[in-house]
Formats: sequence, C-alpha cells, structure tokens
Amino acid sequence: MVKALLPGTMQTIQDCTHFVLVAGTFVCGIQVVMLAAQIWHNFPSEISVKDCVALAFFARCLCYMTSIIGQFEGKLQEKQKQARIEKDNLTRSYNDLIGEMDSLLQKSAESSAGLAERSFESKRRDFQRFLERVKSKYSVMYSGTKKDSDQLLQQFKRFCINWLHVFQECSINPVTFPKIVVKKEEIESKQSIEQVADLLLQRLKRTEVKFITMQREQDQKILLQKKGEAKRLTQATGRDLLALPNSAAARSPTGTDGTSSKTLSWFRLGGPIGCYLRRSTTEDGYPKDFRFLCGQIIILSYEHFVLLLGMVAGFVLVIYDLVCLVGGMGHASTLVSGLIAEGCIMVMLLRFEELDVIQQLTREVQELSKQKEQLREQREKMTDFWETAQSTTELWLYRTVPRLDLYKEVHSQLEDEKDDLITSMSEANRQLQDLENKLGALEAWRKDGKIQTEEKKKFGKIINGICQEQDLTEVLTQLETSLNGNALKLGV
Repeated sequence: MVKALLPGTMQTIQDCTHFVLVAGTFVCGIQVVMLAAQIWHNFPSEISVKDCVALAFFARCLCYMTSIIGQFEGKLQEKQKQARIEKDNLTRSYNDLIGEMDSLLQKSAESSAGLAERSFESKRRDFQRFLERVKSKYSVMYSGTKKDSDQLLQQFKRFCINWLHVFQECSINPVTFPKIVVKKEEIESKQSIEQVADLLLQRLKRTEVKFITMQREQDQKILLQKKGEAKRLTQATGRDLLALPNSAAARSPTGTDGTSSKTLSWFRLGGPIGCYLRRSTTEDGYPKDFRFLCGQIIILSYEHFVLLLGMVAGFVLVIYDLVCLVGGMGHASTLVSGLIAEGCIMVMLLRFEELDVIQQLTREVQELSKQKEQLREQREKMTDFWETAQSTTELWLYRTVPRLDLYKEVHSQLEDEKDDLITSMSEANRQLQDLENKLGALEAWRKDGKIQTEEKKKFGKIINGICQEQDLTEVLTQLETSLNGNALKLGV
C-alpha cells in the first residue's frame, strides 16, 4: 500500500547513491514541514532567523535531491546512452534540415529569377535617365501654345502611368502585392512635365529592385548562423559519457573486490601556492578554476556551484545545532537531519560528474529540439519564397522583361523625337495600351497558369524582335502588325 503511494523512481532502490538520496528526501521533507509549522506557529511574535535559514537549506536540498532521483528510472549509464541516442538523432535531423536549406539556396542561385531581377533594375535606371533628360527638354517644347503643351503633358503622364503599370510586376508576388511606386492619382495631380518627372525620380531612386538578392543574402546569413548553432549544440562539452578523460569514472581503477576507487577530478590538493578565480571562455563561463593556497576546485557548472555552497551552509548549520544542543537549547532531530542532508550533498558531490552528464544531455536535447523547430519554420519560409519565385519566373522573363525592353526602346526614340512629339507619343501610348489589353490575367502567366510555356516564349521572342528596330515608326508599325494579326494571340 505504501509502495503504491511512492513515485516510480523511489519504488526500486538501484544502488547506494539512490538509497541515500531517497532517505535524504524523506528526512528533508519532514524537516521542511516541521520548520514551516514552527515558523508559522511563532509568527509574527517570535521569528527565528536560524529556523528560516534552516528551512531554506532543507527546502533547497529537497528540490535538488528530488530532481536527481528523477534520473533513476533506469541505470544511469543506460539513461545516458538513451539521452545520447536522442541527441544524435536530433543532430542528424537538424543537419538534414540545414542541408536542405543549403541545397535550396544553391538552386536559387542557378535559377533565372536573379537574371530577371537584374533586368528590372537595369530598366529602372534607364527610365530614370529618360526622366532626367526630358523633364527640362519637354518643358520648353510647345511653350508658346497652351493647348499643345497641355496635350504633351497628358500624353507624358499617360506614358509614365503605362510604364509604372508594367513595373508593378517587378515583385515576388505581382498578383497580390504589386510593386506600386507612384499612384495614378499623384501623377494626375501634377501641373507640369517637370513636376511629374521630379516625383517619379524621387520615388524611383528609393525603389531598388533587389528582392531576390536581399532574400538570398538574408537566407545565407541565417543558414550560417544555424550552422554555428549546430556546431555549438553538438560539439563536445568536456563532460561527456562516463568514459571521458578527466571525469571521475575515467580515473576509477577497479579494486580486487570489484568496487571502484573513485577520485575527485574537480578537487585537488598540492601544487603551487596561489589564490585566483579563472572562468572559461564558454558561453556560460563554466568550468571555473578556483585556486586557494595549495588547493584547487574546478567548479563544473552552476549546479555544481550551488551544491558546494549548500555543503558550506549545511556545515555551518550542523555546527550551530551542535553548539545549541550542547548548551541545552537545540533539538537532536534537527542535528541528525542536518547531518543526513549534509551526507546527501557529499554523495551528490562525489558522483556529481556522473549525475550531471544526464542533466547536461537533457538540457542539450531540449535546446536542440527547440532550435530544430525554429529551423523547420525558417526552412518552410525559405521554401515558400523560392517556390513562389520559381513559379513567377516565366511571368517575369516572357511577359515583364520584354515589355520593359519595348518601353526602353520607345522612350529612347521619343527622347530624340523632333518632328511631331505629341503625335508619336500618342500613337505609342495607344498601341502600348492595346498590347496590355491582349495580355490577359497575371495568374495565367505563372508556371502553372493557363498559358503554355511555348506561347510565353513566342510572345517574348516577338517583342524582343520588335525592339531590334532602330526607328520609332518601324517599332510602332511592327507592333501594330503583330497586334492586328495572330502573332500575339495567347491561349487565354
């Protein structure tokens, strides 16, 4: 009946260490209840500082011993091996995710998305140069006739709006999130060509098209960081399984009776006389090397430091209880409980390296598992971005880039037009608008859209051929011929 009330880790005693810790847990638990009841009974008229310190000491011992007992579900070495296997599995899974991300980045570098992006940026700069050259040139043309100057202003606005409409497609998701540089209403509100050009120049200078480059650099930075995290989480920490050098078990010669004669690797006597504290260069600063006179203590971890501090505090309490008992003011039960708790601390310190390995591996497994989830989320984001870029590449290469090339050829010719600029720009706007009306929806141009890849390539080839003409009249004539015939007919 009593056994059924005990936790599973206390029902079967596995070794002497386990027995000492279970006994110490019961003793500390009883002392915590007794001291708490005594303090509560005397509160607030009489509060004993000694009782408060003793309560804190026994409560801390109870918590730590309970956590250590939780490791005795099986043999310590078996549990270490299980934790190591779990860590190795997580490490392989983590490295596999990093490998997938690395492969994804390499494929992105080989894709045509970067080529399309460079073309977008080139056409942006070309249009900026066009605006800088014509803003003053066009402003003085037809300056004597208001009707002609107003017509030129309207056609110039229309041409800029048409170009911006094409430039909206220079986005990772042009369907849902088009790249809007200037709204149509802002352009329509301007009263002169110079004002329109200045507005566009101001916005375009701040609108670099580098979403592919920036994403790749960001992903490379994250990948490098994750590789560093993987190295930090999986590298040897200096306190591995029981067979590691410098550990207690590593220097535990077995006697003739089959028992181990263990020595403490973290405590030494002898050597040069000195006094100093040196901390490690690791992230948590452990282990720390503390030298006092002719002795040396290696503080392995924060938990090790707490145990050492608890040993000193327990020793002071035991001495105080002994003095009080001799003077007739103390209780033997408190002294005995203190001695048992101090003995438990000594046992844990003697086997600390062996017990701490499991806690250390558990912390590493938890941290690695957390990092793995974060890495998986990052990989999903990367995959979504590059899959979107891959599915939009055909839209950029065969729809957006050829039209930007066509606009570059047209505005280069309009820049040098001297005979009848208004008529030429009006005709160019009309045909360019007709071209837009024949393109169909953006979704149809994606990789999985309704338009076949061969039709997209044919469209791009025809537009590129028109761009080879050296005269604006020929460019517009070829464009009109293609629009009126079946050459630019798409299956949408």
